[in-house]
Amino acid sequence: MPYDYVVGELLRDDELAAFALICSVAPAFEEKDWAALCDDTRNWHCISASDLAGRVRGLAVFRLRMHPEAGLLMDVPIFIALSAADHHGIAESLFSSLEAQATACRFMRVWTNLPGNLQELEDPVLFRRWDHGLIYRVHPKPQEPAWR
Repeated sequence: MPYDYVVGELLRDDELAAFALICSVAPAFEEKDWAALCDDTRNWHCISASDLAGRVRGLAVFRLRMHPEAGLLMDVPIFIALSAADHHGIAESLFSSLEAQATACRFMRVWTNLPGNLQELEDPVLFRRWDHGLIYRVHPKPQEPAWR
């Protein structure tokens, strides 16, 4: 059975559903931390994958930051694809969206373990470490020829 997902910036109306998704895999993550994460001044970006009925099935939270060794890094501490039927499809949809937004970066890091709270998520020491998560080399998109 083919599934289709709408992937894009998390809508304000879907923030509570996204928080419920986080709680299903990280029950200790508090609502106050989620609210702070959604605050635009912190520079976190949230994308969601919703099914055609509008239910949030996947979530990725990321920000672009300069890493001392890696250069510009897309750091993805929260990546959730939750479905009994198609978690692979949701993950592929989210990852493709992340990859398209990371073209200025050399690397993308998807954390292995979800952070337990906002403090851990924004810990500068943990950010600098290079030993947690999947490190993916972002391949720049080929540039269009100048004659086009």
